[in-house]
Parts: sequence; C-alpha cells; structure tokens
Amino acid sequence: MDSRLLVIENLNLYNRSGTQLVKNVSLSLGPGETLGIVGESGSGKTLTLKSIIGLLPAGIRETCEHREINGRCAMVFQSPLTSLDPLYPVFRQLVDVIELQQKLGRREAEDAAKQYLEQLSLPMDLAEKDRYPGELSGGQCQRILIALALACRPDVLLCDEPTTALDVTVQKQVMDLIRRLQQELGFAMIFVTHNLAVASQLCSRIAVMKQGEIIETGRKEKILRDPANDYTRELVDSVLPVPEVD
Repeated sequence: MDSRLLVIENLNLYNRSGTQLVKNVSLSLGPGETLGIVGESGSGKTLTLKSIIGLLPAGIRETCEHREINGRCAMVFQSPLTSLDPLYPVFRQLVDVIELQQKLGRREAEDAAKQYLEQLSLPMDLAEKDRYPGELSGGQCQRILIALALACRPDVLLCDEPTTALDVTVQKQVMDLIRRLQQELGFAMIFVTHNLAVASQLCSRIAVMKQGEIIETGRKEKILRDPANDYTRELVDSVLPVPEVD
C-alpha cells in the first residue's frame, strides 16, 4: 500500500490567455517528510501550493494527470497582514477556526486556543484582551497564521515563504518554531522559499523550480554538494558565507 500523503503527477497551470505558468510538475511527500521548493520569484512555486490546497486564483486553468492527498492539508501564507482579516481580532479568529475544524464547543475551543498561544509563545493576555492584526508585530501575526493552520490538524502543512517579510532574527525564531512543531506533531511539510539557505535548514529533499518547471530534485545533501543543473549551481553559489572576523 502506498504510504505517501501527497502525490501530484504532471500538474499544468494556464492563465486566461493560455500561457502556461506551471509545466508538468510532479511531487510526492511521505509522512513526516519536508520538501523544499526553491526558485526565483514568478517561477510558479506559490501557484503550485495553491493548486494543491484548491485555492487557485480566478482565471487559472489546471490539468493534472494524477492527484492523491491522503489526509488534511493546511497552508501558512506568505504575508500575515494581508492573510489575516484586519477587522477581526486574532484570538477570536483562532477560536472560530478551532470550533469549526475540531467540532468543539465555544468554551472548549477557547481553552484549545489558549494552548496554541502558549505553544507558539504568543501573549497569553490575548485571551482576555484580544487585539487586531495591526496591533501585533509581524512575527506575532505570522505565529497567528501558523496557529490557524495547526488548528486544522493537518497531516500536510504547506508553507508559502512564511519568513520572507520578517527580519533575520524573527526569521530564525519562526524557522525554529516550525521545526519544533513538526517534531512534536508529526506533520509532513512543503516549504516554498527563494532562499536556498532557509530550505537547507528545514528540508530533507529539495526541488528546484524555474519558469514553471522543476528542473532538479533530490536529497538536500546532493543538491547542495553536487548540483546537476547550471541554475541550481547558481542558487548554491549565491548563498553568501558568513565572513571571518579577525
């Protein structure tokens, strides 16, 4: 029996004018595994994730030879401030998602939401003094997005460049948090980023995407040490080393 949680074979996406945006993309993901999709902006990474979760923009047409999702998917979006409703207090958003997805009563959902606040190192006083997204920092809003995704109890977590808009210190905190939560909860993950250094920290396998196509895929160690494609080699060479200090 196939134990893979996610199988996508020959996914193709087209815009209204018929231009092909994603070309014959095939992916698979096993339990507890982390796949990084790396490539420059506009290479089709985000559209691929949105196709997987069923949130393609209007006007995008898709074909797929085979699609199999064995479990629940949830997604952490790139920009927390545009992904969260600015007129909807964050703790109430979290409680409502838990109530809907986990089929809990209001009091039980509130108790579960407090556990997510603690688990993600968010201010516990949000439960009593709720706040709007604009009243929180970027890092806190990103943690709220992660909490909302985890409240769906996913088997597969899709992360669309969740650290891009954050400063480097908060980036590391969010990456460490995602890594710890994956170890604790056991979900598989696809992590989309244009930063190969970030992917190398989180992912066991890496798929390199360019102009809508996956041009190279393999174990992280193979991609970093012996890239077969010239574009992959450029990505590896573009990672800046930490300079030595006298």
